[in-house]
Amino acid sequence: MKARIINRPDVLKIVDQLRGEGYTVIAPFAGLGRDTYFDTVTDENRDRIRIHLPNPYYPPKRFVLPQIEQTMKITSGADGYKIEPTYDAPKLAIFGIRSCDVAGIYHLDRFYLGRDFTDIYYEKKRKNLFLVNCACTDTSLDISDECFCPCADTGPAAKEHFDLQLMDLGDDEFMVVAGSPAGEAFFANSYFKKGDASHVAKRHDLLENARKHFKTATSWFSATVRYISRGEAMDKTFEEIGNRCLECGACTYVCPACTCFTVTDRKVGENEVERIRMWDACALSGFTRMAGGHNPRKAIHDRRNRRFFRKLAHYFIQRELSMACVGCGRCHVACHGDVGMPSTVEIIRRATTEIA
Repeated sequence: MKARIINRPDVLKIVDQLRGEGYTVIAPFAGLGRDTYFDTVTDENRDRIRIHLPNPYYPPKRFVLPQIEQTMKITSGADGYKIEPTYDAPKLAIFGIRSCDVAGIYHLDRFYLGRDFTDIYYEKKRKNLFLVNCACTDTSLDISDECFCPCADTGPAAKEHFDLQLMDLGDDEFMVVAGSPAGEAFFANSYFKKGDASHVAKRHDLLENARKHFKTATSWFSATVRYISRGEAMDKTFEEIGNRCLECGACTYVCPACTCFTVTDRKVGENEVERIRMWDACALSGFTRMAGGHNPRKAIHDRRNRRFFRKLAHYFIQRELSMACVGCGRCHVACHGDVGMPSTVEIIRRATTEIA
């Protein structure tokens, strides 16, 4: 990978160039209090883009896998029925995406594009997506109490799967790393300059310091993967987890790596029906309900079992070449029952260790 140095006042020129090349640019903005969000960059809000801020809770995966997406429309007329697939392939750039969310999109890539069949709806969006990653080095703003990306090996700086990566080195300088030919092409601009050994050393020191500021206890994460993969996690442990779950589905909807969806048809006009797919959540009671009404996972602890088996079992990690947890900690914040990933890892680790 090649790297260059850019001065702080020139950083938003990357946004300007992306917009000039026809990209719709999504970037992070600050709201009131802790509220942060991704929004479309316009001439009016361009100067309010924030590089350092708490990671928005609503994951940017929705820009490549929309929460509700039309897949086809069916119209009826004198000539019978007409079925038309509907594709959306915007030229989109996400500026300031965190390393955990880059890993989340990579996991979606492995699921929707990296197996026997590819999802054409996802593929069309993904091919037109440009990612500008921002490494988390501001320990007061970038790293929240719930973050545990070092445990998932996804941060605080992504190692790959981005087009450009920004790292604030201080002294009004940023290091910019190119992760793709499209990203490297930006280095032809005069506002980039070559760095030296001092810049590389500063990058190393910043990352070492950032890793010391993650507060969530996650040291048993790998052990829990081993326990679940071997089938050593006990039913009563998942019953304890299930008793805490309120079945709201929030953990799924804020997760950058969840892939589940449902498909439904709805009437949108006198002679027109649309087929849509929308995110679904394994915590919901209807998730595994069959057409005849039978539900093989009616008990909530069975659904919790499935969720964490899916995320932590070695079989799925090996099949998709990435873990379905990126260490962002959003589920920890969203869960009213305190059974987000960090808490669940600790519950399973504690219960399995005590029995052993």
